Amino acid sequence: MHDTPSTGPHDLAVVGTGVIGALTAYYACLREPGLRILLVSHGSRVHGATALSAGFDTLTGRDEVQRELALRSTKLFDKLAGELPGLPRRRLAVHWVVARSGAAALDATLAGGSRTTPVDEEHRQALGQVFPGLRVGGDQVLLSSAPMAVGGPRALADRLLDHVLGRPGSMLAEGFRVTGIRRDGRRLELTAADGSVLTARRAVVAPGPWALDGPVADAARARGARVKKVVAFHVLTPPPPGAPALVFEDDDAFLLPDEPGGRWILSITSPDWDRDPDGPLTIGPHDRALALALLERHVPGFVPHLTGGRVFSDCFTPGHLPVVETAGDPDVVMAIGGSGSGYRLAPALAEHALTLLYGRTTAP
Repeated sequence: MHDTPSTGPHDLAVVGTGVIGALTAYYACLREPGLRILLVSHGSRVHGATALSAGFDTLTGRDEVQRELALRSTKLFDKLAGELPGLPRRRLAVHWVVARSGAAALDATLAGGSRTTPVDEEHRQALGQVFPGLRVGGDQVLLSSAPMAVGGPRALADRLLDHVLGRPGSMLAEGFRVTGIRRDGRRLELTAADGSVLTARRAVVAPGPWALDGPVADAARARGARVKKVVAFHVLTPPPPGAPALVFEDDDAFLLPDEPGGRWILSITSPDWDRDPDGPLTIGPHDRALALALLERHVPGFVPHLTGGRVFSDCFTPGHLPVVETAGDPDVVMAIGGSGSGYRLAPALAEHALTLLYGRTTAP
């Protein structure tokens, strides 16, 4: 293949235009303003988990590494808000239902040394007006933590991609399904399913749920990556202004107010593993049964309003710890394993990917 002004070699190819890929490209522009960046998406430019994620940014982590990623991402999100005014992001109060015996373990997951506090009776009664029929089991406690954030992953990715594509020499290749990346001298060749080729000097592969079908598939499988269905129901009753989130820690589920949509989002943990992200994904009767059982236990007043929702898939890794490392070539970095937390950890993951390629961190 012969290089042309439109095909490369670009300085950096970012494979995957979800929120991790978009942030990677954006930060690359800040680090090296003259970089020619190639954005590659096998479908439309923002789809998959980023298009459908609720954007709940809990400042938590399963281990110290994930907590550090969460803290770093929060700092970077705050910086983004100053650089790109008008991004959808707001703080909200968060309450937790957890087994009494698990309260200390919950505190251990909170980043930055934060701790929960018990909800007193007056506050509990007020929460009952927001969550009708609120119930907490006899072996459970209702706790409050510091406010956390909710953002708009799709709006953020779109804004970042617009910024990158406004730079001279950068371009977007949609419908280019990368099946392999190989070195050809001082450049990388990205080959698509139809045999077409694009070139770049370096590449970051952030494929979301398509990690097991593409140029880093073998490396992803070697690290135990699997694809799982993610389900979020809609509870069609308007949340009051300033409504808090309610996290069911032992069920790995949460209720999140979607004030612009005039509804609540109920995210549950689906038991459906090893799902093809390109296959038909639907909310099944077993998903609805799980959601109804959860609401009947804790917020029975929401049961009549549980109607439809959103379903997608994500790549999960052991321990739910994302993997950001080189993949077969020092100029190819993969960022995989969002494990349902890809949005809230995305800034730190993007920063790490670029540090592996360029050897330094420029953001604060």
